[in-house]
Amino acid sequence: MYLRRSAFIKYLLAISVGGAFFSEWFVYIIQPLFWTKLKCEDQSCTKILFIADPQIQGDLAVPSPFNYIFNWDSDRYLKSTYSVVEKHFQPDVLVYLGDLMDEGSISTRAQFHNYVKRLSNIFDPHYPVVQVWIPGDNDIGGENEPIRHDKIEEFKTVFSQPSVIVFQNISFYKVNAITYAVPQPLDDGDLNFKIGISHYPVLERSVYAKQVINSIHPDIFFCAHEHKSKYVKQRRDYESKEIHLLQYGDPPLTISIDDEWLYEVYVPTCSYRMGTSKIGFGAAIIENNQHLKYTVFWSPSRFPYLFFYLFMLIVVIGYTLLCCFLRILSILTHRIKTEDMQFLLQQS
Repeated sequence: MYLRRSAFIKYLLAISVGGAFFSEWFVYIIQPLFWTKLKCEDQSCTKILFIADPQIQGDLAVPSPFNYIFNWDSDRYLKSTYSVVEKHFQPDVLVYLGDLMDEGSISTRAQFHNYVKRLSNIFDPHYPVVQVWIPGDNDIGGENEPIRHDKIEEFKTVFSQPSVIVFQNISFYKVNAITYAVPQPLDDGDLNFKIGISHYPVLERSVYAKQVINSIHPDIFFCAHEHKSKYVKQRRDYESKEIHLLQYGDPPLTISIDDEWLYEVYVPTCSYRMGTSKIGFGAAIIENNQHLKYTVFWSPSRFPYLFFYLFMLIVVIGYTLLCCFLRILSILTHRIKTEDMQFLLQQS
Protein backbone atom coordinates (compact mmCIF):
# COMPACT_ATOMS: atom_id res chain seq x y z
CA MET A 1 0.00 0.00 0.00
CA TYR A 2 2.86 2.36 0.86
CA LEU A 3 4.61 1.71 -2.45
CA ARG A 4 1.43 2.32 -4.45
CA ARG A 5 0.74 5.51 -2.51
CA SER A 6 4.32 6.70 -2.88
CA ALA A 7 4.27 6.11 -6.65
CA PHE A 8 1.00 8.01 -7.00
CA ILE A 9 2.43 11.00 -5.12
CA LYS A 10 5.54 10.98 -7.31
CA TYR A 11 3.45 10.92 -10.50
CA LEU A 12 1.19 13.67 -9.17
CA LEU A 13 4.19 15.82 -8.25
CA ALA A 14 5.83 15.26 -11.64
CA ILE A 15 2.64 16.18 -13.54
CA SER A 16 2.13 19.30 -11.40
CA VAL A 17 5.72 20.51 -11.80
CA GLY A 18 5.75 19.76 -15.51
CA GLY A 19 2.43 21.51 -16.07
CA ALA A 20 3.53 24.57 -14.12
CA PHE A 21 6.85 24.70 -15.99
CA PHE A 22 5.05 24.60 -19.36
CA SER A 23 2.25 27.06 -18.53
CA GLU A 24 4.36 29.60 -16.62
CA TRP A 25 7.50 29.70 -18.74
CA PHE A 26 7.81 27.44 -21.78
CA VAL A 27 4.53 28.48 -23.46
CA TYR A 28 5.73 32.10 -23.59
CA ILE A 29 9.16 31.13 -24.92
CA ILE A 30 7.80 29.17 -27.88
CA GLN A 31 5.03 31.63 -28.76
CA PRO A 32 7.20 33.82 -31.05
CA LEU A 33 7.80 30.79 -33.28
CA PHE A 34 4.16 31.03 -34.41
CA TRP A 35 4.06 34.78 -35.00
CA THR A 36 3.94 36.37 -38.43
CA LYS A 37 7.30 37.88 -39.28
CA LEU A 38 7.39 41.66 -39.30
CA LYS A 39 10.75 43.17 -40.18
CA CYS A 40 12.01 46.54 -41.35
CA GLU A 41 13.41 46.70 -44.86
CA ASP A 42 15.61 49.71 -44.08
CA GLN A 43 17.05 51.48 -41.03
CA SER A 44 14.68 54.44 -41.28
CA CYS A 45 11.56 52.50 -40.27
CA THR A 46 9.75 52.99 -36.97
CA LYS A 47 8.35 50.15 -34.88
CA ILE A 48 5.13 50.78 -32.95
CA LEU A 49 3.53 48.42 -30.42
CA PHE A 50 -0.16 48.94 -29.66
CA ILE A 51 -1.42 47.83 -26.24
CA ALA A 52 -5.22 47.69 -26.02
CA ASP A 53 -7.61 47.03 -23.15
CA PRO A 54 -5.33 45.50 -20.50
CA GLN A 55 -8.09 46.36 -18.01
CA ILE A 56 -6.13 45.32 -14.95
CA GLN A 57 -8.56 43.97 -12.40
CA GLY A 58 -9.56 46.27 -9.55
CA ASP A 59 -10.26 45.77 -5.86
CA LEU A 60 -14.03 45.33 -6.16
CA ALA A 61 -14.52 42.63 -8.81
CA VAL A 62 -13.66 39.70 -6.52
CA PRO A 63 -14.14 39.57 -2.73
CA SER A 64 -11.05 39.71 -0.54
CA PRO A 65 -8.76 37.79 -0.11
CA PHE A 66 -9.38 36.06 -3.46
CA ASN A 67 -8.94 39.34 -5.33
CA TYR A 68 -5.21 39.29 -4.49
CA ILE A 69 -4.83 35.91 -6.21
CA PHE A 70 -6.85 36.93 -9.27
CA ASN A 71 -5.04 40.26 -9.60
CA TRP A 72 -1.64 38.64 -9.18
CA ASP A 73 -2.31 36.07 -11.89
CA SER A 74 -3.74 38.51 -14.46
CA ASP A 75 -0.94 41.02 -13.81
CA ARG A 76 1.70 38.32 -14.14
CA TYR A 77 0.18 37.10 -17.41
CA LEU A 78 0.20 40.60 -18.90
CA LYS A 79 3.79 41.15 -17.77
CA SER A 80 4.94 37.80 -19.19
CA THR A 81 3.29 38.27 -22.59
CA TYR A 82 4.43 41.89 -22.87
CA SER A 83 8.03 41.01 -21.98
CA VAL A 84 8.19 38.37 -24.72
CA VAL A 85 6.71 40.75 -27.31
CA GLU A 86 9.06 43.57 -26.31
CA LYS A 87 12.13 41.33 -26.56
CA HIS A 88 10.99 39.96 -29.92
CA PHE A 89 9.86 43.20 -31.59
CA GLN A 90 11.92 45.87 -29.78
CA PRO A 91 9.47 48.72 -30.49
CA ASP A 92 10.42 52.38 -30.69
CA VAL A 93 6.99 53.57 -29.49
CA LEU A 94 4.41 52.07 -27.13
CA VAL A 95 0.83 53.24 -27.69
CA TYR A 96 -1.70 52.43 -24.94
CA LEU A 97 -5.20 52.54 -26.44
CA GLY A 98 -7.22 52.96 -23.25
CA ASP A 99 -9.18 50.83 -20.80
CA LEU A 100 -5.99 50.52 -18.83
CA MET A 101 -7.93 49.72 -15.65
CA ASP A 102 -11.13 47.80 -15.10
CA GLU A 103 -12.39 50.06 -12.31
CA GLY A 104 -10.57 53.32 -12.98
CA SER A 105 -13.75 55.32 -13.51
CA ILE A 106 -15.22 54.27 -10.12
CA SER A 107 -12.01 54.15 -8.09
CA THR A 108 -10.92 56.44 -5.30
CA ARG A 109 -7.88 58.62 -5.86
CA ALA A 110 -5.72 56.23 -3.84
CA GLN A 111 -6.98 53.21 -5.80
CA PHE A 112 -6.43 55.02 -9.10
CA HIS A 113 -2.79 55.71 -8.25
CA ASN A 114 -2.31 52.14 -7.05
CA TYR A 115 -3.61 50.87 -10.40
CA VAL A 116 -1.16 53.18 -12.17
CA LYS A 117 1.71 51.68 -10.14
CA ARG A 118 0.62 48.19 -11.14
CA LEU A 119 0.51 49.26 -14.80
CA SER A 120 4.03 50.69 -14.62
CA ASN A 121 5.24 47.41 -13.12
CA ILE A 122 3.51 45.31 -15.79
CA PHE A 123 4.54 47.36 -18.82
CA ASP A 124 8.09 48.15 -17.78
CA PRO A 125 10.31 48.68 -20.85
CA HIS A 126 13.86 47.42 -20.54
CA TYR A 127 15.24 50.33 -22.59
CA PRO A 128 14.25 53.96 -23.33
CA VAL A 129 11.08 54.07 -25.42
CA VAL A 130 8.40 56.66 -26.22
CA GLN A 131 5.08 55.92 -24.51
CA VAL A 132 1.73 57.39 -25.54
CA TRP A 133 -1.27 57.07 -23.24
CA ILE A 134 -4.97 57.66 -23.95
CA PRO A 135 -7.96 56.88 -21.69
CA GLY A 136 -10.81 54.43 -22.26
CA ASP A 137 -14.35 54.36 -20.89
CA ASN A 138 -13.25 52.15 -17.99
CA ASP A 139 -10.69 54.80 -17.07
CA ILE A 140 -12.89 57.90 -17.22
CA GLY A 141 -16.45 56.63 -17.76
CA GLY A 142 -18.65 57.01 -20.80
CA GLU A 143 -20.14 53.63 -21.76
CA ASN A 144 -22.49 52.33 -19.05
CA GLU A 145 -21.95 55.29 -16.75
CA PRO A 146 -21.57 59.07 -17.02
CA ILE A 147 -18.25 60.55 -18.08
CA ARG A 148 -16.31 61.46 -14.94
CA HIS A 149 -14.67 64.85 -15.49
CA ASP A 150 -12.66 64.44 -12.31
CA LYS A 151 -11.23 61.21 -13.75
CA ILE A 152 -10.39 62.99 -16.99
CA GLU A 153 -8.36 65.53 -15.02
CA GLU A 154 -6.80 62.81 -12.89
CA PHE A 155 -5.77 60.89 -16.02
CA LYS A 156 -4.25 64.03 -17.53
CA THR A 157 -2.34 64.68 -14.32
CA VAL A 158 -0.96 61.17 -13.97
CA PHE A 159 -0.20 60.69 -17.67
CA SER A 160 0.97 64.21 -18.31
CA GLN A 161 1.47 64.53 -22.07
CA PRO A 162 0.54 66.91 -24.89
CA SER A 163 -2.36 65.99 -27.17
CA VAL A 164 0.07 65.37 -30.05
CA ILE A 165 3.18 63.25 -29.59
CA VAL A 166 5.85 63.58 -32.29
CA PHE A 167 8.49 60.90 -32.77
CA GLN A 168 10.91 61.23 -35.68
CA ASN A 169 8.61 61.79 -38.68
CA ILE A 170 5.41 60.48 -37.09
CA SER A 171 2.72 62.47 -35.26
CA PHE A 172 0.39 60.63 -32.87
CA TYR A 173 -2.88 62.53 -32.47
CA LYS A 174 -4.94 61.65 -29.41
CA VAL A 175 -8.55 61.41 -30.59
CA ASN A 176 -11.05 61.21 -27.75
CA ALA A 177 -14.19 59.72 -29.30
CA ILE A 178 -15.61 59.28 -25.78
CA THR A 179 -15.97 63.02 -25.19
CA TYR A 180 -16.17 63.84 -28.93
CA ALA A 181 -13.32 66.31 -28.59
CA VAL A 182 -11.84 67.29 -31.95
CA PRO A 183 -8.01 67.32 -31.93
CA GLN A 184 -6.26 70.36 -33.31
CA PRO A 185 -3.34 70.24 -35.76
CA LEU A 186 0.12 71.48 -34.83
CA ASP A 187 0.51 75.24 -35.16
CA ASP A 188 3.42 75.10 -37.60
CA GLY A 189 1.68 72.68 -39.93
CA ASP A 190 2.27 68.97 -39.83
CA LEU A 191 3.90 67.19 -42.75
CA ASN A 192 4.63 64.05 -40.73
CA PHE A 193 2.93 60.70 -41.06
CA LYS A 194 -0.21 61.28 -38.97
CA ILE A 195 -1.75 58.53 -36.85
CA GLY A 196 -5.04 59.13 -35.05
CA ILE A 197 -5.27 56.99 -31.91
CA SER A 198 -8.58 56.51 -30.10
CA HIS A 199 -10.12 54.07 -27.68
CA TYR A 200 -13.53 54.14 -29.35
CA PRO A 201 -13.66 53.52 -33.13
CA VAL A 202 -13.80 56.81 -35.04
CA LEU A 203 -14.97 56.04 -38.57
CA GLU A 204 -18.28 54.49 -37.44
CA ARG A 205 -19.17 57.87 -35.88
CA SER A 206 -19.56 59.51 -39.24
CA VAL A 207 -20.31 63.10 -38.19
CA TYR A 208 -17.54 63.14 -35.60
CA ALA A 209 -15.17 61.35 -37.98
CA LYS A 210 -15.62 64.05 -40.62
CA GLN A 211 -14.76 66.74 -38.05
CA VAL A 212 -11.60 64.89 -37.00
CA ILE A 213 -10.51 64.16 -40.56
CA ASN A 214 -11.07 67.75 -41.68
CA SER A 215 -9.08 69.01 -38.70
CA ILE A 216 -5.95 66.83 -38.69
CA HIS A 217 -6.09 64.93 -42.03
CA PRO A 218 -4.84 61.64 -40.58
CA ASP A 219 -3.19 58.95 -42.66
CA ILE A 220 -4.62 56.14 -40.54
CA PHE A 221 -6.58 55.47 -37.32
CA PHE A 222 -5.90 52.89 -34.62
CA CYS A 223 -8.57 52.04 -32.03
CA ALA A 224 -9.54 49.42 -29.45
CA HIS A 225 -12.66 48.86 -27.27
CA GLU A 226 -14.26 45.98 -29.20
CA HIS A 227 -11.60 43.41 -28.17
CA LYS A 228 -11.48 42.24 -31.81
CA SER A 229 -8.81 42.18 -34.48
CA LYS A 230 -9.99 43.70 -37.75
CA TYR A 231 -9.68 46.75 -39.96
CA VAL A 232 -12.04 49.09 -41.75
CA LYS A 233 -11.23 50.41 -45.19
CA GLN A 234 -13.29 53.46 -46.11
CA ARG A 235 -13.21 55.78 -49.09
CA ARG A 236 -12.30 59.31 -48.13
CA ASP A 237 -15.41 60.54 -49.94
CA TYR A 238 -17.51 58.25 -47.63
CA GLU A 239 -19.13 56.45 -50.55
CA SER A 240 -18.15 52.92 -49.53
CA LYS A 241 -16.70 50.96 -46.64
CA GLU A 242 -15.15 47.50 -46.24
CA ILE A 243 -14.62 45.49 -43.04
CA HIS A 244 -12.03 42.71 -42.84
CA LEU A 245 -11.10 40.41 -39.97
CA LEU A 246 -7.46 39.88 -39.05
CA GLN A 247 -6.96 36.32 -37.86
CA TYR A 248 -4.25 34.05 -36.56
CA GLY A 249 -1.84 33.12 -39.35
CA ASP A 250 -2.77 35.97 -41.68
CA PRO A 251 0.12 37.66 -43.52
CA PRO A 252 0.94 41.22 -42.44
CA LEU A 253 -1.57 43.83 -43.46
CA THR A 254 0.24 46.10 -45.93
CA ILE A 255 -1.13 49.62 -46.41
CA SER A 256 0.14 52.18 -48.89
CA ILE A 257 -1.18 55.57 -47.91
CA ASP A 258 -3.08 57.34 -50.67
CA ASP A 259 -5.74 60.00 -51.16
CA GLU A 260 -8.53 57.55 -51.97
CA TRP A 261 -8.80 55.23 -48.95
CA LEU A 262 -8.61 55.70 -45.19
CA TYR A 263 -7.98 52.81 -42.79
CA GLU A 264 -8.92 52.20 -39.16
CA VAL A 265 -7.25 49.24 -37.45
CA TYR A 266 -8.92 47.62 -34.42
CA VAL A 267 -6.35 46.26 -31.97
CA PRO A 268 -7.47 43.23 -29.90
CA THR A 269 -7.34 43.12 -26.12
CA CYS A 270 -4.17 41.81 -24.49
CA SER A 271 -6.03 40.53 -21.39
CA TYR A 272 -7.36 36.98 -21.00
CA ARG A 273 -10.20 38.30 -18.83
CA MET A 274 -12.14 39.92 -21.69
CA GLY A 275 -14.18 36.90 -22.73
CA THR A 276 -12.19 36.03 -25.86
CA SER A 277 -9.36 33.64 -26.58
CA LYS A 278 -8.07 35.81 -29.44
CA ILE A 279 -5.81 38.14 -27.51
CA GLY A 280 -2.54 39.83 -28.34
CA PHE A 281 -0.59 42.99 -29.12
CA GLY A 282 -0.81 45.02 -32.32
CA ALA A 283 2.50 45.75 -34.05
CA ALA A 284 3.21 48.10 -36.93
CA ILE A 285 6.22 49.32 -38.85
CA ILE A 286 6.22 52.49 -40.92
CA GLU A 287 8.69 53.03 -43.74
CA ASN A 288 9.34 56.06 -45.93
CA ASN A 289 6.27 57.85 -44.55
CA GLN A 290 4.13 55.99 -47.08
CA HIS A 291 4.09 52.30 -46.28
CA LEU A 292 2.73 50.62 -43.16
CA LYS A 293 2.77 46.94 -42.24
CA TYR A 294 0.70 45.62 -39.36
CA THR A 295 0.19 42.29 -37.63
CA VAL A 296 -0.87 40.91 -34.26
CA PHE A 297 1.50 39.11 -31.94
CA TRP A 298 -1.00 36.65 -30.52
CA SER A 299 -0.75 35.60 -26.88
CA PRO A 300 -1.32 32.08 -25.55
CA SER A 301 -4.66 31.39 -23.93
CA ARG A 302 -4.58 31.36 -20.15
CA PHE A 303 -7.77 29.58 -19.13
CA PRO A 304 -6.73 26.02 -20.15
CA TYR A 305 -3.80 26.24 -17.73
CA LEU A 306 -5.96 27.71 -14.99
CA PHE A 307 -8.37 24.78 -15.49
CA PHE A 308 -5.38 22.45 -15.26
CA TYR A 309 -4.41 23.98 -11.91
CA LEU A 310 -8.01 23.67 -10.71
CA PHE A 311 -8.14 20.03 -11.80
CA MET A 312 -4.87 19.25 -10.01
CA LEU A 313 -6.13 21.01 -6.89
CA ILE A 314 -9.30 18.91 -6.96
CA VAL A 315 -7.22 15.76 -7.38
CA VAL A 316 -4.97 16.68 -4.44
CA ILE A 317 -7.90 17.53 -2.20
CA GLY A 318 -9.77 14.40 -3.26
CA TYR A 319 -6.73 12.20 -2.70
CA THR A 320 -6.09 13.80 0.70
CA LEU A 321 -9.69 13.29 1.78
CA LEU A 322 -9.61 9.69 0.53
CA CYS A 323 -6.43 8.98 2.48
CA CYS A 324 -7.92 10.57 5.60
CA PHE A 325 -11.09 8.52 5.19
CA LEU A 326 -9.15 5.28 4.72
CA ARG A 327 -6.96 6.13 7.69
CA ILE A 328 -9.97 6.78 9.91
CA LEU A 329 -11.64 3.61 8.62
CA SER A 330 -8.50 1.63 9.38
CA ILE A 331 -8.34 3.02 12.93
CA LEU A 332 -12.01 2.28 13.54
CA THR A 333 -11.65 -1.23 12.11
CA HIS A 334 -8.62 -1.90 14.29
CA ARG A 335 -10.43 -0.57 17.34
CA ILE A 336 -13.48 -2.76 16.66
CA LYS A 337 -11.30 -5.83 16.22
CA THR A 338 -9.47 -5.05 19.44
CA GLU A 339 -12.70 -4.62 21.36
CA ASP A 340 -14.10 -7.88 19.91
CA MET A 341 -10.94 -9.72 20.89
CA GLN A 342 -11.12 -8.37 24.42
CA PHE A 343 -14.78 -9.37 24.63
CA LEU A 344 -14.00 -12.93 23.53
CA LEU A 345 -11.16 -13.19 26.03
CA GLN A 346 -13.47 -12.03 28.81
CA GLN A 347 -16.11 -14.59 27.82
CA SER A 348 -13.57 -17.38 27.83
